[in-house]
Amino acid sequence: MLCLACIICTWMATRRAVREGIRKEVLQDLAIWIFVGGILGARLTYLFVEGEPLWQFFRIWDGGLVLYGSVIGGLLAYIPAYFILIRRNQISTARLADVIAPSIAVGICLGRIGCFLNGCCFGNVACPECLSVHFPFSSPPRYVLTYQGYQSAAGFTFSDAKGDDRTVGSVNPVSSAAASGLRAGDVVVKAIAVPTASGTDEHEINRFDDLQDFLTRQWPRGKNQLALEVKRGDLIVKIGPFTPNTLGLHPTQLYESISMALILLVLLAYFPLRKNPGEVIALLMLAYGLQRYFNEMLRSDPRPIGFERYVSILLVVVGLVGWIWLRSRPRKMVEHAPVGV
Repeated sequence: MLCLACIICTWMATRRAVREGIRKEVLQDLAIWIFVGGILGARLTYLFVEGEPLWQFFRIWDGGLVLYGSVIGGLLAYIPAYFILIRRNQISTARLADVIAPSIAVGICLGRIGCFLNGCCFGNVACPECLSVHFPFSSPPRYVLTYQGYQSAAGFTFSDAKGDDRTVGSVNPVSSAAASGLRAGDVVVKAIAVPTASGTDEHEINRFDDLQDFLTRQWPRGKNQLALEVKRGDLIVKIGPFTPNTLGLHPTQLYESISMALILLVLLAYFPLRKNPGEVIALLMLAYGLQRYFNEMLRSDPRPIGFERYVSILLVVVGLVGWIWLRSRPRKMVEHAPVGV
């Protein structure tokens, strides 16, 4: 989704730049600077705030791209780009920011769809009447919700009342485990991650800790189905495979995608109404800061909460003050640079 956002946003900004009299090559070169700087800033911010070692930088598949960190990285990357590229072409930074503001909205919209597909940046547990989404077994929400004690790993719990800590104590009646026939009193003797790629996906369960380790620390990446072999009386019964899911969560990723789509429409409608360069980017800062601040209240994923909250407030203040100041100034005609071929 980041790659798709880079391509679409660059295409959009290039078309708008040409209409504003800015050569398309300038936008295409600038996109590389900002994209690389944004990725570096997003990852380094996460490592710094979370206290992770620098050698974890390339483990992006484990998550850890902070959006506000990408903003900082993009701004820092713009500094050398300005001296190498922008100043040489005599382009106003404010006018350039207005050109790319709608593309930023599209980029965040697509990026949050990527968050939804990955399962990161998830919301709090939703009430039964609320809009909610259930994430699969291998997704980040399942690990966090299990660790925090909101749910069992796969829809059932254990009891050692019979002297065997592998004994199922209770089964959530609306879970896929119950639908597959798992019952209280069953003794789990084998657990299998499905589809089975190798023998390492099958674990003999000799005690409760074996199953706990398998369902948490040793669960294979990308596997979402679980099969069990249980001892029921004198019989060995096969259960599943079944697909455990998380509790219903607020889809905060989609909330932000929808918000950014609406903000995009506002920016496009406002673009021809601006009096001075910089008003569109100021409006984006104000609108995004507001929606991000309130959307954060519904999120429950591990993240630098204080850092993101304060940056949201800063965006609102700077965006509002900047927009009021620009609107109060006399109208300034935008001087177009020569359009490149």
